[in-house]
Amino acid sequence: MIHKADKMVNLNIKHVLIDLFIIVGVYAIAFFGILGDRFDEDLTLSYVVMLPSFCMIFFLFMNYYRLYNKSTLLYTNKVIKNTAFSFVFSSAVLFIYLFLAYNTTFSRLFLLFFISVTFIAIITEKFILLEMRKVLTPKVNAIYVGDVDGKNDVYENFLRYTQLSGFEFSIIGYININEIKIGGDDYLGELNDFEMILRKYPCNQVIFSQSILGKFDLEPFLNITNEMGIISRVLLDVYHVNNYKWYVSSFGIFPMLTFYNVSIDPVLLAIKRLVDIIGSLAGIILASPLMLITALAIKIESPGTVLFKQDRVGLNGKKFKILKFRSMCNDAEKKKKELIAQNEMGDERLFKMKDDPRVTKVGKFIRKTSIDELPQFFNVLKGDMSLVGTRPPTVSEVELYNRRHFRRISIKPGITGIWQTSGRNEIKDFEQIVQMDVTYIDNWSLLLDFKLMLKTIGVLLNSKGAY
Repeated sequence: MIHKADKMVNLNIKHVLIDLFIIVGVYAIAFFGILGDRFDEDLTLSYVVMLPSFCMIFFLFMNYYRLYNKSTLLYTNKVIKNTAFSFVFSSAVLFIYLFLAYNTTFSRLFLLFFISVTFIAIITEKFILLEMRKVLTPKVNAIYVGDVDGKNDVYENFLRYTQLSGFEFSIIGYININEIKIGGDDYLGELNDFEMILRKYPCNQVIFSQSILGKFDLEPFLNITNEMGIISRVLLDVYHVNNYKWYVSSFGIFPMLTFYNVSIDPVLLAIKRLVDIIGSLAGIILASPLMLITALAIKIESPGTVLFKQDRVGLNGKKFKILKFRSMCNDAEKKKKELIAQNEMGDERLFKMKDDPRVTKVGKFIRKTSIDELPQFFNVLKGDMSLVGTRPPTVSEVELYNRRHFRRISIKPGITGIWQTSGRNEIKDFEQIVQMDVTYIDNWSLLLDFKLMLKTIGVLLNSKGAY
């Protein structure tokens, strides 16, 4: 009989409700106890909006730190630290919202009481729940099943983490699936004697190492543990996968392990897209007079189109037409072949010349001031680009990529980014440019985007690295 996977197994609804009860309770005490008759009716809506706003922000941060995931509640220091971070960040966002959006005076005593008492109450609650879980959780007596040869450190690492968990976690010993017999006091036998070993050494959990999957069919052994009422777990040896984050979920009836090295948080990605839409619209509106003047200047100086359109490679290899003001003569692409030998980048995947004869007088100015890139706001608005991202590569460049270079197109390219704010054309090493883009991907956050946008303004003011 096939049972559906328990999709909610890791979501601790009780802890969500307890946190909500504490926040609402402290808020009610502060509201009625401190404000009382002094409550300003003109601020009614503000105080009403404040409570759900704080709850929503706090729960978003708590969910980001996986603090409502049952598997996270194994290490006291991690829970306390990340709960504190969530509360501090939520409070900071709330204060900014209150004092900037409303431009009015809230009761300082009310806010101080609500923030401080709620913080102390939630931290105390987390500590008590952790201690209660340690006391109430039955002692784990487990048998490890895996490839133990004396050189593989998976078993030793697993033993170490069981000691750090804070629970009574005892490993009775191991069943070796390796033909090498290394013995030891904790050696229980071979996999052929699996059921006999479970009878001889009573346990309530069996930990299967990932190594068993490549050598044996796991199902018969799961059936044995199931019939004997023993919990089975599969230990995945994935800690050594560089730059990869991962999580366990389910797809229908199938348990699924997901690996990723780019952000897949739908909330954060939605915020980034919202920022892109608002920012690109603002850029188009504010820069429209300058773009009109630039278009007229280009048209007057040389024949041809005002906009230069070129195929670029975007998210996951999707091609799109990047928009720029034309800064070269109309047949620039044809003349490029004659100038390849003078490429200053030292890499055929990139082409730059400081005194490129194809560049017009207007083109030289708009390149120096980065005005030529203003039409890319339309690329951002359409969704092909982002305000901040990696450098958008050409199709010919991508055709020469090695495998590791493809990480650059695992996110949307941006108008600006680490490379654009770090010297741009002064950096001529292609591998260094790739590393900058990978650094951005690995460390991406909304705060990093904000910092890079501010840094871009400074770069534009002194035209650093542009020609």
